[in-house]
Amino acid sequence: MKRRIYAALVLAAMALLLASAACAEDHVDHTFGSYRTKRSATCTQTGLQFRYCTGCDHWEKRELPKLPHTPGEWEIITEPTCTAKGMQQTYCTECGSRVRKSIDMLPHTYGEMTVVQEPTCTANGKGQYTCEVCGKKKSVRIDKLGHEWEEVEVSKEPTCKAYGSSEQVCLRCERTQTVRIDKLEHVWDEWVIVKEPGGKMKGVRERTCTLCGDQTTEHFYWEGTLYEDMAPSEDVILLQEMLRDLGYYSGSIRSGKFGALTGKAVAKYQKDHGLEETQVADPDTLELIKTEWEKTSGADASGAQSG
Repeated sequence: MKRRIYAALVLAAMALLLASAACAEDHVDHTFGSYRTKRSATCTQTGLQFRYCTGCDHWEKRELPKLPHTPGEWEIITEPTCTAKGMQQTYCTECGSRVRKSIDMLPHTYGEMTVVQEPTCTANGKGQYTCEVCGKKKSVRIDKLGHEWEEVEVSKEPTCKAYGSSEQVCLRCERTQTVRIDKLEHVWDEWVIVKEPGGKMKGVRERTCTLCGDQTTEHFYWEGTLYEDMAPSEDVILLQEMLRDLGYYSGSIRSGKFGALTGKAVAKYQKDHGLEETQVADPDTLELIKTEWEKTSGADASGAQSG
């Protein structure tokens, strides 16, 4: 009986050795089971765990870090100040160990600022604060004042063509500077007609600045004239509506733009009524169109129906 038990033990040992040799010879990664806790971690000692390969006798261990202390109520040992940290302590409720922790320093208690150096127009000044508890001093910058200018006199009068200049003095430091005065705006007199508008041709008119004598010239139509490429307007829309109702215009009337199609419609109306075909809706042409349109449509030029 003893021989049989001994033989079984030998066979089991041989099987384990063979399995271990198989993992090593075949260079196969170990297949580990779960970790088993050998020693639990506490706040005074590390923990320890093991795991074993399921195919051989190889094993691994790992150490678990200590647990943090469980502090009780904190007690202040040293009060903090504005120059040094304080200290507080307590005892772990699990192991009774003493735990200490510092307390941050207090902020300084500064009083009123004292001016050490007065600022000037061009230089910064310096101020100082003193802690009422420890006497520590803190310096701060006081921004420079900048000049406070006062005009003394105009040294050169401005004109429409040239800038003027004036002298200024600082009320604090008496520094002087010259500043530019903007040019004057032209003051124009009434327009003088050099050439009156005629047909499609614009007229020419001039005006003179009463200050410097400069002249400006522009080409113009009589006020109220509508013509090609002028800025879009409600007046153009009304003209197009009247020409459409009279059978001379079939284009768009939404934009208010006086284009080539509008000009041709005006010229055709002028031709049918014995006027010069200028394609320009001058005041005489507009008055004729308005009068005929009001008669035929029963409306005034504002678009309101007559009663």
